[in-house]
Amino acid sequence: MTEFASPPRRTDWSGLRKLARGGDPGVIVQLAQRLSEAGESAEAEQWFRRAAAQGNGPAMAGLGALLAADGRISEAIRWWEFAIAADCPGADQQLGTLYVERGNLDAAEVWFLPAAEDGLPEALCNMGVVASRRGFDNEARHWYERAVRAGSPTAMRTLGVWLAREGKVERAVTLLTEAVRRGRADAMAVLGVIFLEHGDWVEGEQWLRRGAEAGDADSMVHLARLLREQHLHVNFPDNPAEAEATAKAYKDARYWLERAATLRHPEAMRLLHDV
Repeated sequence: MTEFASPPRRTDWSGLRKLARGGDPGVIVQLAQRLSEAGESAEAEQWFRRAAAQGNGPAMAGLGALLAADGRISEAIRWWEFAIAADCPGADQQLGTLYVERGNLDAAEVWFLPAAEDGLPEALCNMGVVASRRGFDNEARHWYERAVRAGSPTAMRTLGVWLAREGKVERAVTLLTEAVRRGRADAMAVLGVIFLEHGDWVEGEQWLRRGAEAGDADSMVHLARLLREQHLHVNFPDNPAEAEATAKAYKDARYWLERAATLRHPEAMRLLHDV
């Protein structure tokens, strides 16, 4: 008997909506955030606005993020500024990041620097980004080193990449491994490439597989390339085992490229044509 897949069911928010109608800002923000994550932006905005009107900082920050994603930049900035005035944690970093993305590094620094001087890991790392964008590599390194000491996994990954390029592999691996431990799955792709470049194909493949299985698109693409290269020049007409291994490698490579393509990795689609 032919089986047909059931159509995807829309998430039922009725219970949470009922609670949110009671007016509790915390519940309203929870509902709005879930709706936003599910792509229900219009309704999420309505709920964010309801809680923001009550002076709720996280609602103001959430509304700012939603508006920025929709291209309503001026209004997004206004709500982030309201959120900062309401002492919402992280709103200053969100606003600063928007300014970085728009190339206004001076405005970004206004929001990053006070928190960085207070030792906030995210702000320290963001100051590193600002210095790097300005071309001040020594200053950027200073900020990233401080961010690493403060426990920023993003800074660990960034500094690890820099150190690897300089040939300081031992510390690079240490920082990148710690970044992975702290949740930066994309550091696994960097680790995999480092080991491959130094001739350790087994360790390199292990890191790339870990990254791919964790959902990191860069790891998927690097793993697919490795699988193809391992069998690129194999001559197997009289060796069924080699033929089977090569076919499996190319099948795995296509699988990971297709996964990366669904994540919109820029190289995945191009490479798929060659597999």
